[in-house]
Amino acid sequence: MVLAACQSGKSDYFEGIKKSDEGHLRGITIGSAIEEVKASEDATFLKEEMPDYLHYDYPISMGNSFTVTYDFSSENKCYEIEQAVFLDKIEDAASLFSDYEAFFTRKYGKGRLADDGFMIWTHKTAQLNIEVAMINDSESYGYLSIFIRDLDY
Repeated sequence: MVLAACQSGKSDYFEGIKKSDEGHLRGITIGSAIEEVKASEDATFLKEEMPDYLHYDYPISMGNSFTVTYDFSSENKCYEIEQAVFLDKIEDAASLFSDYEAFFTRKYGKGRLADDGFMIWTHKTAQLNIEVAMINDSESYGYLSIFIRDLDY
């Protein structure tokens, strides 16, 4: 996996991890079928597959990686996407968090900081009612979590 560096203070990892501006995350939309997700992600990095679950584990570079998991309903619709990013530098996680915060704010408007430390965005359309929750939970290493879920599921 090749990741391009961004300009002036942006995360070196953002574009490669984000993958696409389409969908809710990595080009995937809540409600997508498992076949759509599998076609979009790289099968080389598929670590676990069940009829209602996919787990991908992507290396970035030495000491840096990320995972993406997808949960599906019995109707074969994705209802939750979880991404966890592990970076060897806390500063890299802060920069990546900032880039994702700007990305989700452009997509869904101003977010709010919840009492538990998560940044939250909600987005409701006629078909979907989703929540994006993101936290920079770095301590001795950089750790960022993003959850996108169907609030009506």
